[in-house]
Amino acid sequence: MKRGYWLLPSSLLGLGLFWATSQPSFAGAGAETIPLVTGKFLTPLGSHAPVGSFPANLILSPDGKFAISTNAGFRQQLSVIDVASGKVVSKVDANGAGDDKKKEALYFGLAAQRLGGKTLVYASKGVRDRVGIYELSATGSLTFVRDLVCPAAPGGTPNFPAGLAPTSDGSRLVVALNETHKNSEYKGRLGIFDVANGTMSRMDGVPGYPLGVSVVTRGEGMDRIAYVASERDGVVVEIDFMARKVLRSFRTGATPAYLTLDSRQRRVLVSNSGSDTITSIDRATGQMKSLVVRPAAMRGLPTATPLGLGFSPDEKRLYVALADMNALAVVDAEKMTLLGYIPTGWYPTSVVATNDAILVANAKGDQRRNPNGKPVGTLGQYAPNLLEGTVARIPRGQLEANLGSLTKTTLSNNLVENGKIQSFPFHRPSEIEHVIYVVKENRTYDQVLGDLKQGNGDPSLTLFPRDVTPNQHALAERFALLDNFYVCAEVSADGWNWSTSGQANEYVQRNTVTNYSGRGRSYDFEGSNSGVAVDLQGLPNVARAPGGYLWDLAAKHGVSFRNYGMYIGFDDPEDKRMGDSTRTNSSLNKVLATSTDADFRRYDLSYADSDAWKVHGLDKAPRQLAEFGKDRAPSRMSAWLREYDEYLVKGQMPKLMLLRLGNDHTAGTSPGGYSPRAMLADNDYAVGQLVERVSRGPLWGKTAICILEDDAQAGYDHVDCHRSIAFVISPWTKRSVVDSRFYNTDSMLRTMEMLLGLPPMNGNDAVAPPIDVFGKRAENLEPFRAILPAKAIVGEINKPTAYRAKDSQLLINRFEEESLPDIELNDILWGSIRGAKTPRPPVIGRVSRD
Repeated sequence: MKRGYWLLPSSLLGLGLFWATSQPSFAGAGAETIPLVTGKFLTPLGSHAPVGSFPANLILSPDGKFAISTNAGFRQQLSVIDVASGKVVSKVDANGAGDDKKKEALYFGLAAQRLGGKTLVYASKGVRDRVGIYELSATGSLTFVRDLVCPAAPGGTPNFPAGLAPTSDGSRLVVALNETHKNSEYKGRLGIFDVANGTMSRMDGVPGYPLGVSVVTRGEGMDRIAYVASERDGVVVEIDFMARKVLRSFRTGATPAYLTLDSRQRRVLVSNSGSDTITSIDRATGQMKSLVVRPAAMRGLPTATPLGLGFSPDEKRLYVALADMNALAVVDAEKMTLLGYIPTGWYPTSVVATNDAILVANAKGDQRRNPNGKPVGTLGQYAPNLLEGTVARIPRGQLEANLGSLTKTTLSNNLVENGKIQSFPFHRPSEIEHVIYVVKENRTYDQVLGDLKQGNGDPSLTLFPRDVTPNQHALAERFALLDNFYVCAEVSADGWNWSTSGQANEYVQRNTVTNYSGRGRSYDFEGSNSGVAVDLQGLPNVARAPGGYLWDLAAKHGVSFRNYGMYIGFDDPEDKRMGDSTRTNSSLNKVLATSTDADFRRYDLSYADSDAWKVHGLDKAPRQLAEFGKDRAPSRMSAWLREYDEYLVKGQMPKLMLLRLGNDHTAGTSPGGYSPRAMLADNDYAVGQLVERVSRGPLWGKTAICILEDDAQAGYDHVDCHRSIAFVISPWTKRSVVDSRFYNTDSMLRTMEMLLGLPPMNGNDAVAPPIDVFGKRAENLEPFRAILPAKAIVGEINKPTAYRAKDSQLLINRFEEESLPDIELNDILWGSIRGAKTPRPPVIGRVSRD
């Protein structure tokens, strides 16, 4: 493949011809030239059945005729798929209010068994603290039988039942209680249900965040021994759940998630999603054997994210869902050797196999692009709701014979050719020594720059045009307009992980959509877990990507850095979410702790990003915080400019600066606060102030300023709901170029890494094309002058009569960058700017397509 053209790999040409002539049931296979927003290519083999948002688990019925999937996303349902046809034959929705008036929910756990002439299906219900029992008919319909209800956990926190496994006689059901918090002394718990009377006893003291669980149902230890995988602690424990005792602990690898027993129950197989390994544990001897499933070309870089495990019926093969490679690994189950790869849909989580077919749950479906310029059927336009998960049926007939071609296709899709990582052209100016990395909040390309005629924009979707964002327009015109740039994330929870780590781990991926769909979970995604600054407590951070954060990389390689607002504690007296932070405005991460400016205000929509309001001589808005920090700074940029000038005087400028400027999120139309247009203008002027100060200083010729949005959830775009704005600003940036080559979040990270002489963090940034906009001479050396937006816009304050003002006040918390209300915020922005009667996208529905 050549950068910029995305030429068709020869392996795909051959594969497409073979399947087109020999295997018509492999729908979707063949040539593909459009990458996913993650930069990987997709060859979604098989016929795909839609099954709602983010299918997280998949099991076979005991007779092998049906597969059942469950969800963790917005539109949740138990789906029953006919194995022979690959079609959904029935479903049970979990999207309304339950009998307790709480929102219905599902979450990961699934099991099925044949008892007394009936087939029973067990499904965990997450935040509802229940496990549902259903009867599966001979025709594939599910009938609700009853719920097993978890007793309240200490402190009133949810138990969050996840993985589950019944005993052979169905008398007991072992449940992994996935929520781990200070009320459990940061340890994990299991629930053991007496199914007949519905009571649950609890076993404390297992490792934190238990997820997958399997019960021994034959031979030694039958119906009393279970194995449990801890997402956080990197171990699998063997327990006697009848005696409530941990027997053995196996350190299998980072972030073990899914596990299974072979049919003879001699071995436990576990996928270590953070280590890219599969571990086989011999139950008799306790010996472990591990297999690396990432491509050899990645040289130890976290790449694959192995999740679900599925044996072939004869157990000669083990199929492993590799979520971040969009593939299955094919493993010789006895020898534990990697045989090859099979391409799948986007982010496969689970896999099951029969004699005739493999079925794969693809959490994000089979679509390469998901535009949301217009409502998409009943799914509306909100990014996490648009991604329709699928279960794909792939015939097994010719897979083994063509595994070589399939492997080559998979590697090509992951930008590995001839055993090497794909390389891309990039001119690195040797003069650049300093990088300033700015992360903003949630805008699409069309929302901000859609009015630029030289780019691929739709001005009908532009809410914040030149008069609101004059600096970003001027910077795009003078430096480089990137109109084919995509964020890798759907929302801020995963967005902050992608933006700082180049990856979101399996815990983040699954729990982001759970949290955002209003089904519980703490906001665990920026340094805290269940409201606890775990890194400061000496505990593992379950949401940490396996390759770590950008600041970890810098610290490891001796690159100096300074943090302004990233991964800061929620410990304001008015904000009760964080109870274990150390002090006001402090970092939640040890590596950042001594490099964080405590006078740079963390995320708070009631504090200004820029000095625009001061420059215009405006009084503060009624709900605005007028100053912050020891120097009583009127804005974040004022605080940053002061410290930047101090570094210049001292001659100690950090090589890397990390800035969070989040007011472009907006607070909707909350009365007494600044309007959305005013907040975008404030954020825009902050960008202008930053570039002006750097460009007028002595280090301008040695600096690159890299700016992006953490996600693009709060708006619409006619190309894709992930397309966003991004800027690379430097004297060495070519003048006035329109670069329409594909770039993404990892491209920005790779660009900064290469400028600072840093290696990649993982397999995503390793293969990302760096943003190749630098020239061989300093074409843009003259200083930039910040453009002050009009006083009428900067001072625009929401009135009580503003569109959905009461809703904004109730829904939007100034301290919360994201939550379910952001679905509503999109409508509020549209109505407040375009007018209440202007045709707009409908409120998102929750009906999945048939």
